[in-house]
Amino acid sequence: DTRNKGRKQWYQRRVRGQKKRRINDNVYRFLVPAAVVKVIIGKGGQNIKAVKSMVRDCKISIYAQGSNNADVPKMAPDRVMSIQSSFESLKVILPHLVPNMQLGAEPEEYDVRILIPAHTRMSVNGKHGSTLVRIKTESNSSYFSIFPDPLPNSDEYIVKIINPTIEGAAKALVDIAKAISSTKGCQSVAFYDPQIWTPGTKGDNGSFTDNPPLPGERPPPPGEEETSESGTKEERVDGEVKQEMNEAR
Repeated sequence: DTRNKGRKQWYQRRVRGQKKRRINDNVYRFLVPAAVVKVIIGKGGQNIKAVKSMVRDCKISIYAQGSNNADVPKMAPDRVMSIQSSFESLKVILPHLVPNMQLGAEPEEYDVRILIPAHTRMSVNGKHGSTLVRIKTESNSSYFSIFPDPLPNSDEYIVKIINPTIEGAAKALVDIAKAISSTKGCQSVAFYDPQIWTPGTKGDNGSFTDNPPLPGERPPPPGEEETSESGTKEERVDGEVKQEMNEAR
């Protein structure tokens, strides 16, 4: 209809000229609040190192630079976290990552967001919404939605899950990763880079700018420098961050 045609034209104008890449089959991208990056990393990278030690085939990165190699704006409210691993490893590590992806140390519900390429939305939704309903029901999620608009200047959409348990939130994320596994590498996409915009001006995209995370407050890790969210520490968490940006984003 006219409304959908207008939305498609608006979307195409937004991504015209953006560099596109194919995402690797074993790479999964998540959106996390910028405020929890230090918690996910841990002092000296100890939290991520502990998670990576649980499995052999795991690489975790939180990008300090965008796909154009420019620094991510420090005041942007979100960051992209990339996990490169097998499904089996993803099942093991996500329950340990989900708690640190929350603003609150002990939230009543867990808010997690996974990025999916535009061309995989039907894989998550399924015929008449069957796949979406199945994942929501089997994970016992209280909220499960694919947002109607892409993140700014990208071909990526957010699937947001709210679940009362860590295990349920992790299961929903794994099931989504499985649902898009056969289609996500079929087309090149423009990846989302964290940025700053006025709320309400970039459509209904599920970002932390327009769709804030569940409320909560988490103190910084003991002894953590206030300047650790500068980009340099994020790059040191995984020595191959820049390489991943070129190969696996």
